[in-house]
Amino acid sequence: MKKILFLVLLCTYIFGFAQISDFGKNEKVGKILHLKDADIYYEVYGKGEPLFLLHGNGGSIDAFSKEIPELSKHFKIIAMDTRAQGKSTDTSTEPLTYIKFADDVKALADELKLKKINILGWSDGGNTAIEFAIKYPKNTNKIITSGANIFPNGVGESEVENMKKDAAKMKAENRSEHDIRLLQLMIDEPKITKEQLNHIKAKTFILAGENDLILRPHTEYIAKEIPKSKMKIYKGASHGVPIERAEELCKDVIGFIKN
Repeated sequence: MKKILFLVLLCTYIFGFAQISDFGKNEKVGKILHLKDADIYYEVYGKGEPLFLLHGNGGSIDAFSKEIPELSKHFKIIAMDTRAQGKSTDTSTEPLTYIKFADDVKALADELKLKKINILGWSDGGNTAIEFAIKYPKNTNKIITSGANIFPNGVGESEVENMKKDAAKMKAENRSEHDIRLLQLMIDEPKITKEQLNHIKAKTFILAGENDLILRPHTEYIAKEIPKSKMKIYKGASHGVPIERAEELCKDVIGFIKN
């Protein structure tokens, strides 16, 4: 399995947070948004200003099991499984893109009659948050990203080459097309330009771990190019900030959105 996804999933099960709650499999609140080429599974908790939670590649709603209890005290939490991941399905045949994921977020926001939203996105979810802010500026209030990148080499050229080798091997072994598509997504995407970052109007908070998989200069570049954005590096943390720094992350998110 590719290094990035492997490390994220390894953190998930080492810390055991996927087992401590029903988040992501809560039959009492779970609902499905039916789109023409996907069924998007989501759960809503709390009341107040809307905050979407977007997980990373290959993940699901339970990636935020440590955050939902606290954040739902302050906001209306909309936690969703990205298409082709978790309990969400995907019947499209074209390559997956973060823009497509952002379109799904917009479709769900429309379904819930939410005109302006906040987004907390981890890893791929952060990429989607940035794409959403670019494509739907009038519908974006504030975005917080953790471990996001705006082009593939944000993880380093050698890591991208490793992913390409993994993809080639998976194809040769006739592995699941589903898994190949998710890996290919990180090889090809995102393709966000400096000009697009410069035109983001939403208030933005760029986060990363001190030992993040995303290269520090890349994180600093994103924060520098988005006007008036904030940046924070979590000392000692890896790519798994929502797991390793859940309490601190919640305080930062609450403070950023409410101020």
